[in-house]
Amino acid sequence: MKNILMIICDQLSATALKAYGNDYVKAPNIDSLSDNGVTFENAYTSCPLCQPARASFWSSKYPHQTKVLSNLPDQGFDTFSTEIETLGDLFSKNGYDCVHIGKRHDYGALRGFKIMDYEQIKSERDNPAITVNYETFYDEDTTRKMIHYLKEEASDNPFLAVADLQNPHNICSYIGENELGHKDFGINEDELPQLPDNYNFDDALNRPEFIQYMCCSHRRQSQTIHWGEDDFRHYLYAYYHYIGVVDKQIGKILKALEESGKKDDTMIVLFADHGEGMASHRLVTKYGAFYEETNRVPLIFSGNNVKGNRKVDGLVSLLDIYPTLADYAGITTYKKEEGISQYKQIIGESDTADNEYVSAQWYDEYDGYIVPGRMYLDKDYKYTVYREDNSEELFDMKNDRLENINLAVKSEYKHILEQYRDKLKNHIEKTNDNFFSLKSEYDKKYRQHKPGMENHTGPNAVLDYSERLK
Repeated sequence: MKNILMIICDQLSATALKAYGNDYVKAPNIDSLSDNGVTFENAYTSCPLCQPARASFWSSKYPHQTKVLSNLPDQGFDTFSTEIETLGDLFSKNGYDCVHIGKRHDYGALRGFKIMDYEQIKSERDNPAITVNYETFYDEDTTRKMIHYLKEEASDNPFLAVADLQNPHNICSYIGENELGHKDFGINEDELPQLPDNYNFDDALNRPEFIQYMCCSHRRQSQTIHWGEDDFRHYLYAYYHYIGVVDKQIGKILKALEESGKKDDTMIVLFADHGEGMASHRLVTKYGAFYEETNRVPLIFSGNNVKGNRKVDGLVSLLDIYPTLADYAGITTYKKEEGISQYKQIIGESDTADNEYVSAQWYDEYDGYIVPGRMYLDKDYKYTVYREDNSEELFDMKNDRLENINLAVKSEYKHILEQYRDKLKNHIEKTNDNFFSLKSEYDKKYRQHKPGMENHTGPNAVLDYSERLK
């Protein structure tokens, strides 16, 4: 039997985990999955935002193909297109018991799964200064229901069970609660994590206007503009705390799988929908920037049929999960998915992923500040572009993984820039993307202050959207 247990975290950056080089964070259960499994070192989301990313990986389609482009509850159509086969569709019609517990935010892309309702189970704060709210409370219930399913409800049919956890997304509320500065954690300064090497950089005015004015469109970013280094270090400590919280839930789920007697027949896949800014370039949470911290996510396979204790180099997209799981289960797809299977990497036939490049997209978070963007990444360079003037970035991914220097503004890299413009254009044509016909749409009141987030004054598009809903 080939069972599948999917464990999804929300807003978990690969940069935050030991498996990807971070020795500060304590997440022993995630570490154990990596130690005994296959860790894809360079996995990327198709959009650094919850709902578009989720609709995308459940269908192996890009956001422009799913038409789920933002976090809006109404995308202009009733539900996810029946013309696109979802992972739940595929596995349920092939005899799998498909069960989803936890966060959805899928706009109907979970079609084919039996969706279990979930509720908040309140828990106390481990540290009174670190916010715990509905996101952590939902995870308590998701974990309990998954434990019950694995031990009591899983039938003799193979299962595709999803524990869709909210954390470390609770960091968003932490930022809002500490807008005026951090509270006392009751710890010594030397217990705080160090700021990343790309926290301070002198290239800010060489970035697209969209990046320079992100404080005007991104609510959480605007809440940090007066933070100092000490505030950012406390924020990182809180983020790592939430990772520890969700890791404990993951440990309980893995223990239940073992106690169920189904562990040997089950492949586990752990990943996140997108990452977190982690103070890189002074950014927090996620949004339309395509930097590594928000777009590179963990992707770990462990268990049945997995040749473990290995790392796989090369580029992988979350779009690849769909065909990879289909190969593991021996299910034939219609080959309409955009991702490609990485199954031979999982079973040890290759230590390098097969993608020549990966791509990601951006539109808008809610409504009122549309700046379409695209990312094209191969083994050498990352190219990003927004539908505005002076809107390109080019990073040398072999020599500048921290993305400190935008080469797109340097004349000596003009020939490289032109190559990557062509590469993105070819990808856009291949996927029937309408990117070049899109336009930016926002009120000029969101661009009134001097360039640079440290100069922020005036309104914020997301806050204005929230006011319109009242």
